[in-house]
Amino acid sequence: MYNRGPVDAVVGIARGGSIVGATLSFMLNKEYFPIRLAKRGGVTRVIVPPTRDLADRTVALVDDLSRTGDTFRIALHELKRVGAKEVFTVALVRREPGFRPDLAATTASAVDKVAFPWGREELVNGRFELRKL
Repeated sequence: MYNRGPVDAVVGIARGGSIVGATLSFMLNKEYFPIRLAKRGGVTRVIVPPTRDLADRTVALVDDLSRTGDTFRIALHELKRVGAKEVFTVALVRREPGFRPDLAATTASAVDKVAFPWGREELVNGRFELRKL
C-alpha cells in the first residue's frame, strides 16, 4: 500500500494511461515510463514491460479508466517484479462498481458512457473515422 509521500516516477498504462500519465508526469516534474498490455482472446499479455529503472522507487501507476482492475493488477505485478518500492494507483475515471484505485478524478456508474477525446477516432484504411460507441 502507498504511504502518501511524494512519487519518484509516473508509469502510464498504454494507451489512454499514457496520455494521462505523461501529462501528470509533466505537471509533477517526474520521469515518465510506459507499460503496455494487450488483451486478446480473454488473455492479457505484457507487450512493453516496465523498466528496471523503477527499482526502489515510489511510482504513480496511471490509467484513464478503471473498470475491473485486471489491467491495474497485472501492471502492479510487473512493477513489483522489477522492484518498485511502492505503487500508488491513479485513474482519471473509476467505474462503480469496480476496482478502486488509490485516487480517481471522478466516478462513473456502470451504465454511464465514458468517451475520451483520444479514443473517439480510429485509423481505417489510412483515414481517421469516428469510433462507434
